[in-house]
Amino acid sequence: MEAIDKYIERLDDPAVRAWHRKLNHVGEAGPMTDDGTRATEKLVAAAEQALGVPLPPSYKKLVTTTEPYDNFPIYWVLGPDVFGGDIVSINDPALKASPPFLIQLVDPGDGDEYCFDTRSPDGRGEYPIVRFDHEVHDEESTDFEAVAKDLGEFLLGSLPGPGSAA
Repeated sequence: MEAIDKYIERLDDPAVRAWHRKLNHVGEAGPMTDDGTRATEKLVAAAEQALGVPLPPSYKKLVTTTEPYDNFPIYWVLGPDVFGGDIVSINDPALKASPPFLIQLVDPGDGDEYCFDTRSPDGRGEYPIVRFDHEVHDEESTDFEAVAKDLGEFLLGSLPGPGSAA
């Protein structure tokens, strides 16, 4: 079983669900109307076109089969009428400080970003996750250390309790 499948399976755990909803500032009653929803294949294709690279299969599976507010807070695929918090607008070359080959995925809240490093996909089309350290790196940086081999491994490591790397 792929790591992303294990992560998605863990989303059914009430403790994981409650933790994610807390991280996303969403109550048990559900999200506000602007919190997003599952992405469609059409939205994913549009995001890939806008980004200029294919998104990894694990990310596509995650955003098309789960809800954003029930996940670790990552940049989601949202419609073209939404600006901010989505994977396309956050990676606008005019706005981001990271190199163009990094696709920003998670803002841990400290000024850094966790990103897909699109220079080195594996045989499955998955990208390693690297940390863009805003105090060390800039748009010219090329040396990044992988923190996870793919999105599934990264997300599993973010989970509380059994099955997590923490």
